[in-house]
Amino acid sequence: MPDASKPAGPPRKRSTASYFFLRGLAIILPPVLTLVILLWAANAFNTYVIQPVNLVVRYAVAKVNNDIRLKTDKSLIAAPPGFPRLPDWRRDYRITQELADEAERNGPPDVDSLLSDRLSAMVYVPMGKGSEPGNYVQLRDYDLVFKHLRPTPLPSSAIGLYMEIASDRYFAWELTAVALSITIIALYFLGRFVTAKLGAWFVHKFEFLLTRVPLVRNVYSTVKQVTDFVISDREVEFKRVVALEYPRQGSWTLGFVTGDGMLECAAAVGEPLVTVLVATSPMPMGGFTIMVPRSQVVDLDLTVDQALQFIVSCGVLIPPAQRSTPELLEKAMQKRVGVCELATSGAAVATGDNGNRK
Repeated sequence: MPDASKPAGPPRKRSTASYFFLRGLAIILPPVLTLVILLWAANAFNTYVIQPVNLVVRYAVAKVNNDIRLKTDKSLIAAPPGFPRLPDWRRDYRITQELADEAERNGPPDVDSLLSDRLSAMVYVPMGKGSEPGNYVQLRDYDLVFKHLRPTPLPSSAIGLYMEIASDRYFAWELTAVALSITIIALYFLGRFVTAKLGAWFVHKFEFLLTRVPLVRNVYSTVKQVTDFVISDREVEFKRVVALEYPRQGSWTLGFVTGDGMLECAAAVGEPLVTVLVATSPMPMGGFTIMVPRSQVVDLDLTVDQALQFIVSCGVLIPPAQRSTPELLEKAMQKRVGVCELATSGAAVATGDNGNRK
């Protein structure tokens, strides 16, 4: 039977395999999760910003640089008698006048000659029958996309075909670089616009409309708080870390003093107020701001980083200087009592001096 009179020693550290596994996991998880979050954000930015801009760039290039002909184009003529049937179009294709003149001199070409690289540039096949009837594209361009590039999904329109050719001719990374440059420039001018009075008015109206939608307003407000906290260049200056009784008397929580309280509130209370940002666990950016009488906050010997670690860890990571033992608690209480007695005696002396002067 253990001797109850002997003081209990310090708790023994666990040395099991699970303990070492968890310690290793605690070391590797923060950098891995940081990398995963950054990669997810980069992928989301590429998917929802860069790729749509890249699509617009490809569309603009395809609109400027294409060889789309209409069925009514007089430079194209129907396949003359003697021209072979093509495997996919039979005789539903058109040729240039140059190819027709060459056929008159040398005779109609056979199928293999018509599909060669030189002659296929003078053959035009229908493209986009459903949405773009009457559009004809070069057979050479058609074969390049459908037989060599084979994108997923395959284009269903003539302009879509030349968008794929634009990616092949100008390289995907070049178009992505152009799209990224356009995005950066557009974001710059968007920032200039929203900082002006007219732009700020539009942003205010837009956010006001979003806050009227029941489901959207909850998601948007949360996302906006996070993005403003991460991206905004306006930094909140934390002057000191304090403890205050919240949400009821006897319960203590950490807060960051950001400045003095409002004048009218201080006048109503009858003493100076301090503005305190109360950060919530485990996401400090989701806190709230309150004004508290200066006499009701306790200054703590903590740095802002230590306080944030305490909040994020839900109280698990306690700074070494704030760890409580019976001996340290007794010394801290005696020190606080001595400070209170000194303050009381100083106030009494000041009151006596004022009485004597009277």
